[in-house]
Amino acid sequence: MRNHLPPIRGIATVFIAALFLASCVSAPKSGGGRAVDQPRPDQYVVLIGLDGLRADAIDRFPDAAPNLREMAARGVRAEGMVPAMPSVTFVNFYALATGLYSEHTGIVSNSSYSRSLGRVMLRTEHAQSEWWLGEPIWSTAEKQGVKTGTMFWLGSEAEIAGARPTYWRPYDHLMPYDARTKDVLAWLAKPAAERPRLVTVYFHAVDSAAHMNGVGSEAERNAIAEVDAQVGALVAGVEALGLADKTNFIVVSDHGMTNVSPDHVVNLDDYISFDDVFIPELEGPEGAGHNAVNHIFVEHGDIDGVYAALAAGAAKAPFSVWKREDLPADWRMNNPDRTGDIVAVADEGWLLFGKSVVSKYPTPALAQHGYDRRLPSMSATFIADGPRFADGLAARPFDNVEVYGIIADILGVDPAETDGDIAHVRYFMTPAD
Repeated sequence: MRNHLPPIRGIATVFIAALFLASCVSAPKSGGGRAVDQPRPDQYVVLIGLDGLRADAIDRFPDAAPNLREMAARGVRAEGMVPAMPSVTFVNFYALATGLYSEHTGIVSNSSYSRSLGRVMLRTEHAQSEWWLGEPIWSTAEKQGVKTGTMFWLGSEAEIAGARPTYWRPYDHLMPYDARTKDVLAWLAKPAAERPRLVTVYFHAVDSAAHMNGVGSEAERNAIAEVDAQVGALVAGVEALGLADKTNFIVVSDHGMTNVSPDHVVNLDDYISFDDVFIPELEGPEGAGHNAVNHIFVEHGDIDGVYAALAAGAAKAPFSVWKREDLPADWRMNNPDRTGDIVAVADEGWLLFGKSVVSKYPTPALAQHGYDRRLPSMSATFIADGPRFADGLAARPFDNVEVYGIIADILGVDPAETDGDIAHVRYFMTPAD
């Protein structure tokens, strides 16, 4: 068990100097729910979300990730973390927060459609509680007397399960990374009675760079260096606050990424009429994009007929198709209200679209995700370091629904119902004092 963290490279001195001037900003397995007052007040968790950081990214660009590599060497690094299905951002950052697969969260896409609500979840609706099923870790903690702070995490703008974080901000995509880090450290600098013991922070640079420029590009390398510097600043800031021997850092990503070609497109309207169906990813109010997964809601005609036409196409084209009730059991994405009557999934490296659809993006993506969650290219990052984690351990791959339980265990709170099992990951954690 470590008593301190070694010096971290990066831009930390800027944050340490500004820290004290910063102002605050405002069915599954069963668990418990008893209310207690600040369980295990000695342990803190800093959860860092790095969108699109594939499991092998810091090996492909070792010079760009000195802080992440040091953290991995000191603590625990998983060979890979298996995302929920589909392997897209909204699904997986909320799976990480709740310990639930998409069948239980209702977040089945970046453009989830609800039959009962009769609409697609817009990004302007993220503060509306009805979209978010399950119980995120910050709600679990708050209901048991543990303060939390979320700097941009999926679901944190809404009251969920009767609670919300003590400190949170509405999502601002353009907020500088330095400012995000400074605000998180300011929360941790508060007096003990006001200080959150769980804080989360989100950075999107790697995902954006890979989509636009491809996996292995110089832009991806630069984005990794950018977020790595923030990791270093957070670790050094915690050290400056005298909290290093009580703080557990957990770095996660939501999914991996694979290169795609603009020519590798399956147009679903080669096989069916879009007049008969609604596809949120192609026809939703926020515009169309080339994706790996499409949820197909049959509005006119019969489901069997639409499925048969798509299945005939899939027999000779690079995609697969399932009725909702026949989806692979391992995907755990059959939500009766939110999952399409039919789900189409492109083969790795291919994209789904339609000839009659106009993309909302000016240029095609050079990399994409959303594919089968077991593909190596979709494997996500998990790195953890702190007093509750083993030293220098390479962990076996595990599903990302275990992260909720890890955090609950560190904070000493009774978990809500989840799809995870702490026994799967207990071997890389140290006992609580």
